[in-house]
Amino acid sequence: MILENHGVVTAGRDLKEAFRRFETFEFTGKTIIKARLLGREIRYLTDEELALAELQQSPLPEFARAEPSSDEKELRRSVCEFVRRAYRQRLFISTQGSFSARLGDSSFLITPRGIDRGSVEADELALVEDGRAETGSAPSRAARMRTAIYDRHPQIGWIANAYPVNATAFGVSGSVVDTRTIPESLIVVRRPKMVGFRAQFEEPESLADAVSLQQPAAILENNGVLVTGKDVLEAYDRLEVLESTAEALINARAVGKLAPLSEGVIRELEEFFALDSLP
Repeated sequence: MILENHGVVTAGRDLKEAFRRFETFEFTGKTIIKARLLGREIRYLTDEELALAELQQSPLPEFARAEPSSDEKELRRSVCEFVRRAYRQRLFISTQGSFSARLGDSSFLITPRGIDRGSVEADELALVEDGRAETGSAPSRAARMRTAIYDRHPQIGWIANAYPVNATAFGVSGSVVDTRTIPESLIVVRRPKMVGFRAQFEEPESLADAVSLQQPAAILENNGVLVTGKDVLEAYDRLEVLESTAEALINARAVGKLAPLSEGVIRELEEFFALDSLP
């Protein structure tokens, strides 16, 4: 509830639920403001799209797993560390956003659904293997999408779907994140593609087509961003650079037009860093 000239009020069954709603409310307001600064019309979800997002998918088949190996235990700790770090940096909000890490050729760990990202624990992560989830776990609904990406790209080791407010503003306004700002943006993020809203829920293969190690980031229409990497530091670096680039593009509108890197500089950077040429 918005109180005229007097802030907002949120409520819930307990303090955690009320706070999650406050976080989400604030995030939504900031996203709208940032999208307005981009000078584009905001794309609001239709009733049909909202229903699609709220639709409960059938649970993954389950399997009884053995005692976790030392490698898996260490990976669980690493995932939780970076999830909590992302939450502190406001890259994740509330229970939204997911982080996953490849464990084996056909297995990965992923954040659970409905658990606060600021306090997620190692034993709450879900192990997904060959399209099945370990018994008793509650993997994020993004698990099917992650399976498609990991299967398509064996070199990808980590994937994050996050909600940094500036980059998300591009996804709700259909704006292009022009990474021709500074060399780091171009090299680290490349040129993020826009993935349609429905595809995220109905066509995991199309999302797998949109990303790769050469095209490591995507803007998800009305649903944050997605970044990939060979390891956690690479994926997290890309997430941070994507958000800082988006923030710079929004803030730069207050002082004038973007002065992008020249095509000559771009080609030199691509040659020096052995990068595929951008279209």
